[in-house]
Amino acid sequence: MKNTFKYALLLVGMTSLPAMAHIGYGANAPTGRDFGSFTNIGDTATRTGANATGNFGWVDGTDADWGDSHKTRAYRFELKDEHDVSISFRGAATGTGGAITNPGFSLYQGLAHNTAENPGPLPLASDHDFAVGSTLIRDTIAGAGNTEGSFRALESWSITNDSDPLALSPTVFTFMGAAYDGSLAGLLPWGDGVADGVVTQTFHLLPGFYSIFVGGTDYSQQTGLGTWGVGGDLTYGVQGMVSVVPEPETYAMLLAGLGLLGFSARRRGTI
Repeated sequence: MKNTFKYALLLVGMTSLPAMAHIGYGANAPTGRDFGSFTNIGDTATRTGANATGNFGWVDGTDADWGDSHKTRAYRFELKDEHDVSISFRGAATGTGGAITNPGFSLYQGLAHNTAENPGPLPLASDHDFAVGSTLIRDTIAGAGNTEGSFRALESWSITNDSDPLALSPTVFTFMGAAYDGSLAGLLPWGDGVADGVVTQTFHLLPGFYSIFVGGTDYSQQTGLGTWGVGGDLTYGVQGMVSVVPEPETYAMLLAGLGLLGFSARRRGTI
């Protein structure tokens, strides 16, 4: 049974983008990575067709030297009201290396630069790990040369674009939770409970804008890609969906109410 955090989103999908891309959210549905806005229980959006460079990008962001966001894919959505949201990802055979068979994702509040909501320093440009300002942030926190990129899968992190060399106006991604496809007893405490090629978690979220970073969890594979940065040999496909779902308490109350209605009907039938 999938482990559930008290936050929620359902299947999320990725759009094909070249490996050279910095942080962005792709084009429009169905192959873009902007899930749009959600207001009511039952609202759902799916995205398909995206590829991440390598099959290790998410898990690499869990170690001490951080990870490279180019090895993940970013998604976004807006939540209009407080709700439980379910997020789920699975592999898709759209990449040159096949599907991501072991997906993981992290959820953050906040959007990258070069969006309408967070345009960032002018001239407009997308955030990336190796901008001068991004490197300054990394070196200030972790020491010069001690990081492979800006991406932190299990913590809040900051990044900026080429127009912000002093990192005066960075994007801040505030960590809300994470999940990966695998056992609850794994080395990382974020397994969803079932190693079935699908990762699913539910989150209780306040209104706002959110980003999801998705990638693989095969830590051993990173050596096969050689250099860090925007390069990479193989891409791996992933798809998913985001849905607003009822809170567990709502289900319980609904079932209790149905039970009372059934009892009342049976009682009237015997009088």
